[in-house]
Amino acid sequence: MSANANVYQQVNAARRSPIVWLAPLQAAAALTVLAIVGAGQLLRGWILGALFFLMATPLLISLEAGLVAMLLFEPFRGLIRRAQYLIVDYSQLDPIHVLTPLVTLMALAKLVQRYRLNVVRATPLAGAVSILAAIFLAQIFNPLQGGMMIGLSGAMLMLVPVSWFYFGQVISSRFMRVALQLIVALGIVTSLYGVYQLIWGYPQFERYWLDNVEFYVSIGVGHVKRPVATFTNAEEWGRYIAMGTLVAFGFSAGARPLLTRVSWFICGSCLATVLLFTGQRTAIFGLLLGFATLLLLGAREFRGVLVRVFLLLLPIVLIATLAKPPSEDEMWNKEETETVGTLLSHTQRGTLKPTGEDSLYVRLEVWKDLVINVIPYRPLGAGLGAGSLGALKFSNVNDEIAIDNFILVLAVAVGIPGALLFVWILGRATVFAVRQTRRAVPNTPEAVMARIIAALMPVFILNNFFGLTFSLYAVAPVGWLIIGWISAQEGRATQERDSETFEL
Repeated sequence: MSANANVYQQVNAARRSPIVWLAPLQAAAALTVLAIVGAGQLLRGWILGALFFLMATPLLISLEAGLVAMLLFEPFRGLIRRAQYLIVDYSQLDPIHVLTPLVTLMALAKLVQRYRLNVVRATPLAGAVSILAAIFLAQIFNPLQGGMMIGLSGAMLMLVPVSWFYFGQVISSRFMRVALQLIVALGIVTSLYGVYQLIWGYPQFERYWLDNVEFYVSIGVGHVKRPVATFTNAEEWGRYIAMGTLVAFGFSAGARPLLTRVSWFICGSCLATVLLFTGQRTAIFGLLLGFATLLLLGAREFRGVLVRVFLLLLPIVLIATLAKPPSEDEMWNKEETETVGTLLSHTQRGTLKPTGEDSLYVRLEVWKDLVINVIPYRPLGAGLGAGSLGALKFSNVNDEIAIDNFILVLAVAVGIPGALLFVWILGRATVFAVRQTRRAVPNTPEAVMARIIAALMPVFILNNFFGLTFSLYAVAPVGWLIIGWISAQEGRATQERDSETFEL
């Protein structure tokens, strides 16, 4: 009798299982209908909830799956944010910015659950990064910045991306390769929309955003507006595709089949061409520095280094001698419809004659004032959000002060010790990356990837000094992920060397 009852229960469970699985789908469908009918805030809440679900669910599969989901979302965050103004009114407070931080914290909790607190000191750079993260955390509560909301805003920009360093310590070589290739693919896809903005202008919902956006004076170049593609701002787009360009050229240089090499070279050339139209001159200089590093790291002997240095200097000398930068009046004389010509003139002038730009001297004056009159009087920092956009949004300050230097932003926010520690981490990671390139066996996938990563590090240094790279939504996590990867690779090499020494 009991056996029959058991069979009956199994049959019943089999019959109920489709209903059990369909119930959540039916609830989701019903909520979707209600959200569409209700429109406005309700519909936006449903869309944001769906995006959060799409990023968080892959974490159930693996940490790397969750990272891929966030890497896919970040380049489109800006476009999704602007598209929501089709259904809601403009507001400075936008809940879309908390999605990735929440998923990142969930991923970090999963990592700590698996590896415990060993992650904070597992690799050569982990201790320094953990100290920096602790400084960031403490500075959230600094009363000098004006309030907790400012500190939390700074945390989303600077503290949350540091979590990706710990992810970089545990990811596989295959995942790092996929992540780099994904940057190239996303750079191309997102740039297509940027080209659309460049040629045909902004769609109506983005014009609404332009009419209401605050604290973004630099979007204007002459009489035109820079394209931002799918990103939050033009700087983020420029930094992202500069990374993609360098990665593509790196894979092209290391590829063996001719077709693969040509394909990667075409991808890099397309992204490099688009970069000229972003008007982001610092990104262009960063790419040039990264390309030079990539080329020099390919030489195995001193003679090869000399030859490559000559090849790099030759076009620079020719361009500096023969090319004539356009005047500033030429840029301002162009009409609003001449977007391409205006941005090209802006790029040419800033690239061929960087010291002739008024914006450079304004920036230097701001830095001088910070170094002389601000930082020395608050050497331990004024709060994690000080000097960031959050300080403008959540305070009574109405004037924008564009620091455009992440290292100085750190000096203002977390003090001189925190800024110096960050510089040390970047410098040490660069040394490790170059060392790993030299150790790698030539003509192997590991050597190609090590060379690309080593070439990216000088770019991060330059773009953090002349920009805010490590506070950009789509770029900062990638930077910290790469530093974590470098640190883990150095740790493994040290263990192998110590093991060999012990055996001897």
